[in-house]
Amino acid sequence: MNAEEKATKRYNIVISKLFQVVINLGEEQQEALLRHAEELLVKEKRSGIRKPCRIPINYAAYDRVFSNHIKNISSNGLFIETQRPLLVGDEIIMTFRLDGFDKPFKIRGEIAHATRSGVGVEFKNISPYIEEMLRTVINKMK
Repeated sequence: MNAEEKATKRYNIVISKLFQVVINLGEEQQEALLRHAEELLVKEKRSGIRKPCRIPINYAAYDRVFSNHIKNISSNGLFIETQRPLLVGDEIIMTFRLDGFDKPFKIRGEIAHATRSGVGVEFKNISPYIEEMLRTVINKMK
């Protein structure tokens, strides 16, 4: 058996054990495991450190305006708590206020990932000036 066949066999064994463990979990445990797995995948993709928050946000998608809250934010993006069916790749325009600024930020973004609890948005075409302002305010957040 060559190295590739051994790796495939190990992979198949791990996958089969993983499925067995998941099948034996209760429904609530399966949902918790799924949420945790989704969070792990998202954390691996992030390029900036996010700060937890609860900031009101308005965003436009599909020719409609929605209001929800930002759950966490970085200078590269944010996570919006929402049950709206937004798809990865969708573009949205967001408006939100941060402490220390009189005017709201208006930023274009793209849905980078979607979960049951909301969507992760990556900022698009953001100026270096706005990015630095965001970084400064976010670094001051607790």
